[in-house]
Order: sequence, then C-alpha cells, then structure tokens
Amino acid sequence: MMRNALQWAILRIVPDHRKNWAQAMVAEMAAIERDREAVVFALSCLMACCRFRFETVISTGNRGSSMVRDRFTVLAFASGLTAGLIGLAYLLVSGAPLTMAIVNGGALIVGILLAPSLRLSARATDPVVSATALIGAFILLGTAIFGYAIDEAKRWLLIGPFFIQTSLILLPMIAVCFARVQNPRTTLAVGVAAFAMAAQPDRAMAAMLFAAIAIVALMRTNRLTIAASIFCTMTFAATLVLPDRLPAVPFVDLILWSAFDVSLWVGLALWAGCLLLVCPILMVPKDERTVANYVFASS
Repeated sequence: MMRNALQWAILRIVPDHRKNWAQAMVAEMAAIERDREAVVFALSCLMACCRFRFETVISTGNRGSSMVRDRFTVLAFASGLTAGLIGLAYLLVSGAPLTMAIVNGGALIVGILLAPSLRLSARATDPVVSATALIGAFILLGTAIFGYAIDEAKRWLLIGPFFIQTSLILLPMIAVCFARVQNPRTTLAVGVAAFAMAAQPDRAMAAMLFAAIAIVALMRTNRLTIAASIFCTMTFAATLVLPDRLPAVPFVDLILWSAFDVSLWVGLALWAGCLLLVCPILMVPKDERTVANYVFASS
C-alpha cells in the first residue's frame, strides 16, 4: 500500500518537465518485488535528483530560481517521508502498541496522498487561507471542550479505537496561514487556537505556537502580529501555571532520550529524523526564504 501511495505522489509532485523521469522511476519501482527495496530505491532517486538540481542551480545562477522551488518541494517530501519512516521503525523496534504504529503509518500515508495539494495551497487566495485557519482553530477549541480527556487533559478525538491529537495536525497549519496572511480573521484564528491550547492544557503545543507567531511578529511587525504574539505569550504562560496532571506518555514523550535505552543506533536515528525535518529550509537560499518557510520549520 505504501509503495502505491508513494508512486502516486511522485507522479504528481515532480515538475512537468521531469514527468518522463518520474514515470521511469515508478516503472522501476513496480518491477522491484519487495516493498522495502522499492521505497529505498525511490528515496535514493529523489535524493539524487535533489543533489543534481542543487548543482544545476549553483551553475546557472539566477536562472535557476524555478529549480530552487522544485528542489525545495522534492527535498521537503523526501525529508518528511524519511523522518516518518524512522519514527515508524522506532515504534516497531521499541515495543510500542500496534495501534500506535497503525495510526502513525496511516498519518504518513495520508501525508503522502495530500502532498500534491501543496501546489494548490501555494495559490490559495487570502479568503481561503483565512477560512482554513478559522476552521482549524474552532476544531481545536471544540477538542478542548468536547474532546476525549485523559487525566483531565482534553487533547484528543476518539475515532474508533484510535486517539487523534488534533493540535499536531491543525496548529502548524494555522501558524503557516497566519505567516502568509495577517488580517483580523487569521489573527482571530491564532487567538482561538492559543486559548484552546491553554484550555486543554498543552504546554508543548502552546510553546510551539508562541515560537511560530513570535517569528512572524519579528519578521512582519504590525499591530496584528504584535497582538497575536502577546496573546500567545499569555496563553503559553498560563499553561505553565495551570496544573498538568497528564504523566509522560510512553513512546510519545521524552523519546529523544529514552530511545537510547533501546539502542545507541535507535537514539541516533531519531535525532537524525528530527534534523531531517528542518533540512529543506536550510537548502533554500537566504534571499528566497519566506516567513512561511521559517514558521513551517519551527512548527
């Protein structure tokens, strides 16, 4: 299933002038019997493509600006996919419940299937971005009020046997929406999301939102960004004061340290996976980085 999803995503993410190359890679993947070998082959091809395009950009100067954007898309996809696979491998080797591996594997597949929509989101108008941020914020607020509670912390939606933490999905999206468009509606969305994090309470996600909005306020200083930053500071401070009775969740919290209890290589792999998530922004030239790029990397 993962092989099919990866093939489908590759054909839609790769730029039009590279379609023949993408089709050849997909055909080669289909000829490989083992799924794991097919996925490794695809990642190797993607990373080789990134290197080739990087060298091409260096040699062509300003004419390579479109190539930079294409390289960023491919590298971001490859980095996210590799980091996701590392996380799944950790869950499997560390003895985590099978449901955790299923949920995270499903999330990875959904992310692969949604990757082509990034091109559409880049062309989204301001009203669409604002509406998306507001919808996500009120879903977070609904989770804080009506969500599933564990030790008085309401952070999850219960879908069948699976627990879905909505903030992990929606909060980065809201932060990026605000980085792209600063208007009263996106500012309201940030305020509602920040209040929801304080109400749950969730210190980690409140800290993430605070850091992301602070970046926007520093790079685009105006009344709306300053107001949003101040409110996020207040809600983050509230999560530090409010009692959080939820104990550390095995295989979720503190895993960057506990993974070394499994083995040295597992711990190093997890750290490498975290670093991979910020690799794409480091590969984009500084003069072409946007506020949304920095916010996405921070979240």
